[in-house]
Amino acid sequence: MTNVSATERFTDRADAYVRGRPSYPAAIVEHLEREGVLKSGMTVADIGVGTGLSAEPFLQGGYRVIGVEPNAAMREAGDQQLSTFAGYRSVGGTAEDTSLPDAIADLVIAGQAFHWFDVARAAHEARRIARPGGAAALIWNDRQSTGSAFLAGYEALLRAHGADYAKLIHRHVDEKAIAQFFAPAVPKVATFDNPRELERDDLLALAASASYLPTPQEAQYPAMLQALNELFDGHARQGKVQMMYRTRMHYATIN
Repeated sequence: MTNVSATERFTDRADAYVRGRPSYPAAIVEHLEREGVLKSGMTVADIGVGTGLSAEPFLQGGYRVIGVEPNAAMREAGDQQLSTFAGYRSVGGTAEDTSLPDAIADLVIAGQAFHWFDVARAAHEARRIARPGGAAALIWNDRQSTGSAFLAGYEALLRAHGADYAKLIHRHVDEKAIAQFFAPAVPKVATFDNPRELERDDLLALAASASYLPTPQEAQYPAMLQALNELFDGHARQGKVQMMYRTRMHYATIN
């Protein structure tokens, strides 16, 4: 795989990301409301918003969301996806330099993007843009790799064909980095089941959205595509396979 920066890795994968990646459950918003972290009229800053999947449940809950995204193709896709929500706008920026003014957000979130951040600089920036009493939440859709033959087979496929998959997957669960981001606060953790039914094209889009898998321009792609189709054919029931996710959220007051 060609070596590209973190902000450029998804430039040619935005369309696949829209179709392939799982959404986030409304339960994360409901949980933050019960915990008193979110209240009516608040503003959320979504860092690394991408195509808008992580912003959507907050917009559906009636909150204003500012999406921060360094990749122009991803940001444009997100703007299109979320165009029906009057409370959404996006800006170009990174976790370390959001381009937002001081104290603009009541909640700073990152969905599936934290492993790309410079933790110390991102933590400082989150506190700068958060209002007094503001909070942060780091959210992941953790794909389950056991529990069915299909889930185990997909995990094996990623390990066989993903150029730097093993390195990236470990960064998703870096408890030390998460603790560093929130320190001195100790974050709470909440989890929510988030199953998803995938048709063949959805599964292909999910794979195409992964920055560690080969693209059609790479020599490794035909073997990966054949393995993916064989996996689907071997496990599909009524034209679908079930991908199991567990949404994990770490959250705390940071200002």
